[in-house]
Amino acid sequence: MGRFNKRKGDLVISLHEIGESGWRISCRKSKEWIRDVLRDAGRSDCAFPDDITISIEVKSRGEGFSARGSLATAITLQCVRCLDAFTFPLEAQFHYHLCPSDSDPLLAEIEVRRDDLDVVHYEGTELDLVPLIVEQIMVTLPTYPLCGETCRGICQRCGENLNSRTCRCSGEDEKITAFEILRNFPLKQKP
Repeated sequence: MGRFNKRKGDLVISLHEIGESGWRISCRKSKEWIRDVLRDAGRSDCAFPDDITISIEVKSRGEGFSARGSLATAITLQCVRCLDAFTFPLEAQFHYHLCPSDSDPLLAEIEVRRDDLDVVHYEGTELDLVPLIVEQIMVTLPTYPLCGETCRGICQRCGENLNSRTCRCSGEDEKITAFEILRNFPLKQKP
């Protein structure tokens, strides 16, 4: 969990700070902070018009801890149909079990149960919560971003955005295929 340590601050907590009643934070991070953290995670194509609001509560739980929280922001994406930019509201609620790392080499051989999918292992005496925020942003991003369900996309022939205008080649009856370019391809005759 220590990949983002250069952004230490209020989202990296010492295990000694978590008391009997737990540890809580509600903060607002700048859009530049989100951009930099995601760039460190290998995702540099995201733009954020707003800051991110983060709320996390960490409680002691047996040998480890539980982290429950939420985040809210907006992200600018490009529609896959019409290629226009649009703002997507990004909200997530999450719950993780934070367990100390085991040095058992056979740990990789254990079958993973559904309940184990929200388990995060930590090392040392600090909990870095930034990777949890990054993971929630990444899993909340749409895989097929659309500006709207009724998006008509762009014309395959002339490239006109069909959401804003009717294209000039819409009256043509000719069907467009992927092999259209081969229509006028000169064929060599065998001698």
